[in-house]
Amino acid sequence: MAIDTLHTRILGYFESEIEALRNHLETGQFKSFKDQVIAGLKIAEALDLLAPYARRNHRARRLVRKGKTLINDLLSVREVIRRGNSSPHLRQLLLISKVMSSERYLQ
Repeated sequence: MAIDTLHTRILGYFESEIEALRNHLETGQFKSFKDQVIAGLKIAEALDLLAPYARRNHRARRLVRKGKTLINDLLSVREVIRRGNSSPHLRQLLLISKVMSSERYLQ
């Protein structure tokens, strides 16, 4: 019984963190695109830890899917392109995001 409680608390923690990052992204609270990329990488690491549980647990599977969707949204350069800034720093961030967005890099 204690294992189930721990499992539920861990999944609850990851769900709240992913939801907080989703809200952060939607409200534009990330200071730079670099912060978004770092958050995406950290989520990818967390999802790797959750992957073994996703096979047996529906809640964990759903959490992994939400996490992957959030990673794609975090690494999307749509907003950066929309702003139209062509500073060298933003061009560098676009290049980094293009390289990092490939799935094999995140795994």
